[in-house]
Order: sequence, then structure tokens, then C-alpha cells
Amino acid sequence: MRNWIRKSFTHISFRLFMVCFVFVLSSEAILSALSYRYIKNEITSSQLNQAKQLLTKEEEYIDLYFLLVQNTLSQLSSSADSWQGDLNAAQDSLEKVYRDNSVMLTDVYMIRKDLSILGGNPVTKVLNDTLAEREPLYNLAYSNKLGTVGVSEPYASFFSGWTVTFTKPVLFAGEPMALAIDLNLTALQERLQHMGGSSTDLLLSILDDKGRVILEPVGSRFFNVVNHRLQFDERDGLELVQNKDDVFAERMNGNPVTIMKSINPRTKWIVFAFYSGSSLQATLKRIETYFIGLLLLGFVLSGVTAGFIARMIRTPVYYLIRKISQVKYGDLNVNIRSTRRDEFGELAETFDDMLGRIRTLIEHVNQGERKKKELEIQVLQSQINPHFLYNTLGSISNVVAFGRYQQVDPIIEALIAILEYGITDFSDRVSLEQELRNVRDYIYIQSVRYDCTFELLEDISPELLQQPVLRMALQPIVENAIFHGYAGGRKSGPIRLSAERQEDMLIVEVVDEGSGMAPEQVERLLAAAPGDVRADRRKRIGLYNIHQRIRLNYGEPYGLSVWSEPGKGTRVTLTFPYDALDAGIAMGRSEA
Repeated sequence: MRNWIRKSFTHISFRLFMVCFVFVLSSEAILSALSYRYIKNEITSSQLNQAKQLLTKEEEYIDLYFLLVQNTLSQLSSSADSWQGDLNAAQDSLEKVYRDNSVMLTDVYMIRKDLSILGGNPVTKVLNDTLAEREPLYNLAYSNKLGTVGVSEPYASFFSGWTVTFTKPVLFAGEPMALAIDLNLTALQERLQHMGGSSTDLLLSILDDKGRVILEPVGSRFFNVVNHRLQFDERDGLELVQNKDDVFAERMNGNPVTIMKSINPRTKWIVFAFYSGSSLQATLKRIETYFIGLLLLGFVLSGVTAGFIARMIRTPVYYLIRKISQVKYGDLNVNIRSTRRDEFGELAETFDDMLGRIRTLIEHVNQGERKKKELEIQVLQSQINPHFLYNTLGSISNVVAFGRYQQVDPIIEALIAILEYGITDFSDRVSLEQELRNVRDYIYIQSVRYDCTFELLEDISPELLQQPVLRMALQPIVENAIFHGYAGGRKSGPIRLSAERQEDMLIVEVVDEGSGMAPEQVERLLAAAPGDVRADRRKRIGLYNIHQRIRLNYGEPYGLSVWSEPGKGTRVTLTFPYDALDAGIAMGRSEA
């Protein structure tokens, strides 16, 4: 199915069909989307404005509520003189105020200095003993300017439950007392809920400046009220109070919520409106159904229109499209022949001529690339052979000069073996075992020449010995270890040679414990140009050429890497493909 769809996109008629289809359908989709977005924004804006209006009404109602309580306290304060110190008259006035405002208040009472009360509620008329919880209320009445009303923080009263108390100082019978009114927060909450209507999208709540709930929203799914504090997503409602914005968005228990708030200037309470937009989403889903129907109708009309247009040109180009598809998948031997004499016939003839030229050009390019690679390898060979012979003949010259004639024959035998091995075709692969024998002969010659011991330590599994590597890949590295690591043969030292398989790669390492190199010298070893200075050129030509030969034969992922540190030695790592050629071929050549 996927291949059929991919192949269909190569057809001009199909693409023309898709262009017409997408254009007509997208035009209708864009118009529908813009209309839907406009309707959504209008409904959202309308509901947010409604929420703001409710918030304003709530704030006005609270302000009015405060004024009513304040007026009630003022009336009682003014009536205190008419009581003439008669407790029964005071009791009757308090009880009358309580009866007249029982929906709004839970209690009306006067707090004596000893914290006992004279209450208007039938319960507090009897249970009027001293309570320590009244001391903050008494102090609040006398902490404000004379005549002003104090508003307490929300607290749990023994008689009124969770409430807020309004207080005012009063002098009765020569005793300073505090007039107090406990609000009926439950009634206030029901009134605010009624103001919010039946909408489930909008919840109203009141908090004080410390984040404590004065009025909690009813039936909220956005948060929980624990110990009179809003809790949502392990966060506290105090964060909402401290937010500096009047309108902001939050995510509460997984629900996106728009929050609007205002501060009542009289009570310093923070009034909140929480808007979720759930009814908006329900409305939008109904609108979506309508727009989906429009899109389906547009889909059918788009398909009919596009199919009619595409059909007009599909037949004359079908044959040409099929031939072009064959060329696309690599068949350059396609012949496009057409008897037509119109533009399509001319296109077919031109394409046929173009294919012939492409085939000729590719053949020339392939021949040129093969020739270029052969020439590069030949250049590398011509650089390595003189370099190797120069150092080997120097070794023999030193042996003769020191008069050690008994070592001449073994050295010549080793030299003959090295020459037989090294002068043959460099592009040929050999086994790792053959390379090791060549390295052993070379180390023997250098040990005799410098009268030093260069111990070759081998760590290679037997199954890796027949793995194919490039001829003369290891000897120049060992040569560098002796001449540059061990001070030109003036001191002895080990040379470790190891090999291991890592996935599909053969990793060969040559390690010496010589003088090492600075980082900048290591960076120059495998640079593209061997260098301009003659001494530096001789020092680096072996590593550079080996690196280039490996990459030319096997590709970019393979080659050399060098680690070295002054005083700690040098490690050269060669990377070959594991079993890239049949190991049996290398073994056969070794026996030959």
C-alpha cells in the first residue's frame, strides 16, 4: 500500500488531481476554520465578560453586605445610651437585631473586658461564660480608630462555626465593651452561588490575604478545601492570592482554568471567579459536528472536480510517466519511442537522446574514478618503497662497519625476505600472519644494527591471524616506533602488537613506550599534506600513506588513529573491515 502511494505521487495526473483536490478542499477548510475560530472567540469573550460582570456583582454585594453590618453596629452603638445601663434592655435590643437579620448573621453580642458576653442568640444568652477566643476580637475593636469597624480574620467559632466577626468599641454602663457580629458565611455562600446562576463553568470564592478560605466554591472539581485552604496539584491557594495579575490562567487538577480576581477595599478580601469553559466546549462540539458535515461535502466536491481535471491529461502522458518511473529506479537502458507528433512525442524523443548521453557520461566517469584510484595507490607505493629501502640498507651498512660479519648472512636473509615481501603489489591483501613475519624480520635487522633489544610482544588470537590486511601496513609503524620513539635506536624498549575484533571491524594496535609526542605533532601526522620540511616529511610519510591506502581500499570509516603523550609513548590504531575479503584467499597466498 505504501509503495503504491509513493508510486502514485510520481504521476503528473495524480499530482494534478491532488493539487486541484487540495486547493478546493483547503479553501473550504480555511473558511470553515476561520468561521469556527471567530465563533469560538466570540463565545469565549462573551462568557469571560459574563464572568467579569458576575465578579463585579459579587464584589458590590460584599461591599453592600459590609455596609449593612456596619450600619447594624452603628445603630446598636447609638442605642447603647438609651439602654441606660439596663442589661435587660441591651439584651432585648441585641436579640431583636439577631431576629431581624438571622439570615445574614449567626450572632450579635457584646464582649466584656473579662471576655464574657451579652448575647442576642438564644444559645449565647445562656452560654455566655468567658472564652479566650474572644480576646483577639475585643482587642481588634479597640485597635482601630474610635468609631471604626474592625474585621477579623476568618476563624472557627465555638458557636458560629467558620465565620468572620465585625467589631466596634462601645461604652455601656461605664464599662468598655466590644460590639460583635458573626457573619453567616453559609448564607452568604448560597447567595453568591445563586448570583452565579446554574452555570457549571463559573465558580465564585473569597479568600483573605493569607490564602485562607472565607467562602469556598460549591461543587468544585478544580481543587479541594483542606483546613480552609485551597489545595490543587500539591499547591496552595496562597499562590493565587500572591499572583500580581487580575486575570491569569492556571492548570488545576488537570483542568485549564481562567482565574479573575479583585480586592475589596473595605475588607481586603480577595474575590475570585474560576472559569473552566466546559459548557463552551460542549457548544463547540455541536458546532464542530456542523463544520465536519461541511468538510465532508467539500471533500466529495473536491474529489469530483479534481478527478475531472486530471482525467483530461492522464491518458497522453501515462506511457511517458511509466518509462520515467523505470529510469527513476535505476534502469538507464529504457528506450522511449512514440509515434506521436505533438509535444509529447517531441518530449519522448528528447528524453531518449538524454538517456543515451547519460549512459555514456556515467561510463566515462566510472572509468575515470577507477583510473584515479589506481594512480593514487601507485603514488603511495612509490613513496613507501624508497623510504623502506633507505632505512634497511642503512642497517646492513652499520653491521658491516662494526665488523660483525657473522651476522651478515642472517641479516641478508631477513632483507631478502623483506624485499620479496615488500616490492610486490601494494594493493594486494595479505594475512595478518604474513604481516607479522615481515615485522619480525624488520625488528631483527634493527636490533642487530643498533645493538639494542626491541622486544616484539604479540597479543593476537589464532583465529585472527588469517584475517586480510593491507601489505606493508605494520612495518612503517614499527619503524617509526624505533626511530622516533626509541631515539633512533639509541635505547631499547618493547613494541606491543595486538589485534581484536570489534563487531564488524578488525582493530590492530602498535604501542611503544618511547619518548612520545606533543598534541600538535600528533595532529600533523595524518594531515592531508605530508609537510614542507624534509625531516618532518620523512617522519610522517609512513603513517600518512598507510592511512590513505586503507581509506582508498576500504572507505572513510577505516584508517589510522594516533594517541601519544610526551614521556609515555605512542599508540597507533589501524582499523580494517573484519573478514572484508575471504580469509582463505590470504591463507592461500601465504602458502604460495
